[in-house]
Amino acid sequence: MDRIAAERVPAAEERCCNHGSCAKSFMNETNKTESSGHAESTIPEALKEKLHLCEAVCRELETLAESPGTNADAGAGALRARFEEVLDLPPEFEELLRKRFEAAMKRLELSKEENARRDAAFAALKNEASALAAAGELATLRELEQLEKRFRRFSAENPGAAREAEAEFAKLSPLRERLLAEAEQEKMLTEQADKLTAELVALTEAEDIAPLHDGKAKIEEAYAQLGKVPAAAARRYSEAHRQASVRLARHYETLDLARWESYTRKLDLCKMLEELNALPESGMAGAAKRLHEIREQWKTLGSVPREKSDEINPRYLELTRSLQHKVDEFFSRRRQEQKLAAAEKQKLCDRAAELASSTDWGASAEAFKEMQKQWKELPGAGASEHELFGKFRASADAFFAARSAVFEERNKKFREAAAAREALISAAEKLTPGDIREAKRLREAYMNGPRAGREEGELRRRFDAAMESFFSSRKDDFARKEASARELIAELGRLAADPLAGQGRAREIREEFRKLACRATAAEERAALDAFGKALEAAGQRRKESLFDLLRPLAGRLASALDDPGAELPGETELEPFPKLRTAARCIAALRAGEASARERLDKCLASARAEHERIIAALEKLGGAAKEEPLSLAAELEAAILGNFAAGEAAARKKDPAADPRQLREAYLNAGLLPASELEESFRRFDAAFAAASAEK
Repeated sequence: MDRIAAERVPAAEERCCNHGSCAKSFMNETNKTESSGHAESTIPEALKEKLHLCEAVCRELETLAESPGTNADAGAGALRARFEEVLDLPPEFEELLRKRFEAAMKRLELSKEENARRDAAFAALKNEASALAAAGELATLRELEQLEKRFRRFSAENPGAAREAEAEFAKLSPLRERLLAEAEQEKMLTEQADKLTAELVALTEAEDIAPLHDGKAKIEEAYAQLGKVPAAAARRYSEAHRQASVRLARHYETLDLARWESYTRKLDLCKMLEELNALPESGMAGAAKRLHEIREQWKTLGSVPREKSDEINPRYLELTRSLQHKVDEFFSRRRQEQKLAAAEKQKLCDRAAELASSTDWGASAEAFKEMQKQWKELPGAGASEHELFGKFRASADAFFAARSAVFEERNKKFREAAAAREALISAAEKLTPGDIREAKRLREAYMNGPRAGREEGELRRRFDAAMESFFSSRKDDFARKEASARELIAELGRLAADPLAGQGRAREIREEFRKLACRATAAEERAALDAFGKALEAAGQRRKESLFDLLRPLAGRLASALDDPGAELPGETELEPFPKLRTAARCIAALRAGEASARERLDKCLASARAEHERIIAALEKLGGAAKEEPLSLAAELEAAILGNFAAGEAAARKKDPAADPRQLREAYLNAGLLPASELEESFRRFDAAFAAASAEK
């Protein structure tokens, strides 16, 4: 009885999903029953009314899940209360409606999470855009292009926020124009320098040395007029200039050495001829080709010194005559072998033609295999090889084609049956624990289907294994999900001890919870995730406080290193939380190493840091002085009264810059950058006083 009930639930659920509502599905089935003359009763009007009310609540919740707003939680709570108030139905309808309601609730939660992730991603992009705009001359076109790609990807993934993203990125237009102008200038200089480099390379590689001698000075003068050329183009020009100078220096030297070089290369060719003469007969085919190549190379070589001419030329002539004689004898014997092989292969062709029409499939197939073996053992037949092999292959193809046609019809039914069984096996292997009706249908179809010949045993074994796996997984699925969920809950509790290190794993656990969808542990999962989130927030706050304690000594050590070349710089690991301090440390190290552009980069870092320190402290001092502002006017007090706040202080606070928050400015001060020691202490003093005043004012 339990098994029959379990089979009815998926079927009823499928009807509900396909027809849109439980009441409609039930009434459709009732009408069908009445039309066949077997109806015993109809749905009472009260039950119909409850079904319609439940469905209305479900539709409202599904609509809310499509576009959740700020009051989504309150709306969902009210809908749940209405649902529970109405839900007093027969068990088969109550279960289906409750599943639909809970599914809509899950979609609502997922929509809220997606909105939160989108807002966080957009906030991160805005912060990156602000940081790039604040970088000034340190910003690069590559960074701007990468940020633009991320804005476009965000707009494509979130069409609703595309216009806001475009407006935010448009604020970087002045920076883009400046970077593009700089890039265009560098491109122009690079093109001009590369053009001069190409001219110099062409002159260097030309056979005639005179144009290089005359044109080199003009190219040098034109290059000097370009001014500051980008480093890569300058390196290419320097290398081409060096090669040209070397070419000119060595030109006359190589003229004296050319004849001796020709003599040396001719000696090498004679040595190759001696090695070819020593080869066995089997190597004469390759020796003939090498002899032709050596003769062609000899023609391209120039003259040798006069005192060596009588030595090298007679030696070359004797070696070539000897090798040519051996090659001629080799090819004469080969032609004789090819003539004999052609006669033997003609006999095989005649025998194959006789067997081409045979219907003794077994004996004739073995005969053809033996003839193919004999054919491979015979040497090539020279010019007639292609024609003879074509005849032999045509006879063999005719025989095996006729043989395949006979067996094809017999095997066709087996292949069709095997394909049908493969489809059933594939469907059985994809069954999920809820597909009990489909599993029965597949088993019945397999048992009633035709057999597949020699493959039948293996196919039956695979089908039985798939069905056994399905029924086994169906029993263990629910227990496995609950056990896995509890293990993940315990692991999440352990990660809360060090939430900063475990936040990546926590996101994976959240996704695993979603995939498991275990209703038995849903409340515990939510509680564990909430506890981890609170621990992570607390740990992040503690980390920010500890970073501020590290800032002063690290900045002081680095500022001392500006004036004292012997002072030790803080390590990369110590400076990792402070990117701008780390950049300044690298500039100082480069300056000590003697890099040409290090001083310019360091000055830019100091200027940028000076402006950032002043901006943050000025904002804090402005906040700290808010209490000394003039009293509100009568209009401002009236506005405050309308807002329901007669203290008038909050109305004034609303007119302030919402971004001017002491805590946010304090976090920005962590990455304000490096100042010289004399300015750094004054900055710390002003910051402490301004932050204390601003915090007290808040």
